[in-house]
Amino acid sequence: MKLDTHNKNAEFYLASLALGILEGIKQGVVSPEAGIWSLSRSSFSSEVLKSTMISDDLKDVIGCFDEIDVWSCFDGGEVKQQQMINELKEKCLSCLQGVDYKSIDMIMTSSINDEDNL
Repeated sequence: MKLDTHNKNAEFYLASLALGILEGIKQGVVSPEAGIWSLSRSSFSSEVLKSTMISDDLKDVIGCFDEIDVWSCFDGGEVKQQQMINELKEKCLSCLQGVDYKSIDMIMTSSINDEDNL
């Protein structure tokens, strides 16, 4: 599957995606490992982190994704992990509140190839 949108829409879509993944991890329906690798894979995150169109807060969220699972290795780490998730969710919400919805078009195109040769 491939999703395309204009660069000016990236903040909205990435913040929404990160927020959903973080909530899934928090609720226990998305494993931390799966959630982490969905956005912190270096081929993806490096592009986001060097973009001039993405806010610093959203870059921080994406940059911290690979640290979420670290806390589970420590005594009492689950509490710290939940605190981190809550902080990252707040940053995502702040990013979404900062989007100028009048200046973006919510156009997204998608293509689905039944063969997973990507």
